[in-house]
Amino acid sequence: MCWFALGTTPVLAWNQAGHATVAAIAYGQLQPRARVRVAAILRQHPEYAEWTRDVLPEQAPFIAFLSASYWVDDIKFDQRQGFSDREPPPSTHPAYPDMRVHGTWHYVNRPLAAPGVTIPPDFQIVAPDGGALGKIVEIEDILRHSPPDSPRQAYYLAWLIHLVGDVHQPLHTVARCSKNNPQGDQGGNLFIVRPTAGTPLDGPRKPNLHAFWDNAALDTFSLPAIQALAQELSRKRPSRQQIAAPPVRWLDESTQLARDLVYQAGQDDTPEPPVLSDAYKSRAHTAARERVRLAGFRLAALLNQLYDRP
Repeated sequence: MCWFALGTTPVLAWNQAGHATVAAIAYGQLQPRARVRVAAILRQHPEYAEWTRDVLPEQAPFIAFLSASYWVDDIKFDQRQGFSDREPPPSTHPAYPDMRVHGTWHYVNRPLAAPGVTIPPDFQIVAPDGGALGKIVEIEDILRHSPPDSPRQAYYLAWLIHLVGDVHQPLHTVARCSKNNPQGDQGGNLFIVRPTAGTPLDGPRKPNLHAFWDNAALDTFSLPAIQALAQELSRKRPSRQQIAAPPVRWLDESTQLARDLVYQAGQDDTPEPPVLSDAYKSRAHTAARERVRLAGFRLAALLNQLYDRP
């Protein structure tokens, strides 16, 4: 998607703006050598020309990095032959290991139980070919050990940038079992809420808790808004211990946030969906931006480890 075509309509999640803000924070923290290497890798990506269309040459590495952060969400809606999770395996592109959407790579379903509800014994925490935590570890290893000029680098780098952002969104790490959703609410996607009392419920997609949190950090997809938020959040650097925390800790934090705040939105087994209070929305906004900040600094630290070396 060309950045000069951006509007201000709500999009995907975190949303594209949230993922791009994580990337913008990380880009500002990259060491010079790592930044050069990341730019060279992303130039090999088949979408690079589209990402940087009508962009000044000096801005292209930054814009490509931001665009890569949500590319793996974009392919969910790519109409070209190949981007699918269907069987048999779809056709492939020589630059990609495969052309599957890999929807199960984006999350982990750690089960939470509503009061009076028991988690089913067959509850699936990680899909057989998925699981964000395992994929982050696996992809980091691929990037570390594959040749620097391999097209696999561009493909997996885009995935890594995205997944680091995903696991800092609390509803990418949990699923809540309730009376209405005994097998889990798919990370809040089945938990219907009203962001305001007047929010309609008769549209093509009912408003849900996951969508609310996707947009909680920033709901305006414009480059000035993304850069402004990234600059604001970058002023307060997390502690060294926070930045150095391993990926499993990132998921632990998100899971705890889901328990302590996210599911304080209300109950999903009431006759009417809960209306999100102003106090709840304010706390969510603050918490979501803190998660974006941590994700950005942690992504930079990871990429510096991978690419800031001789």
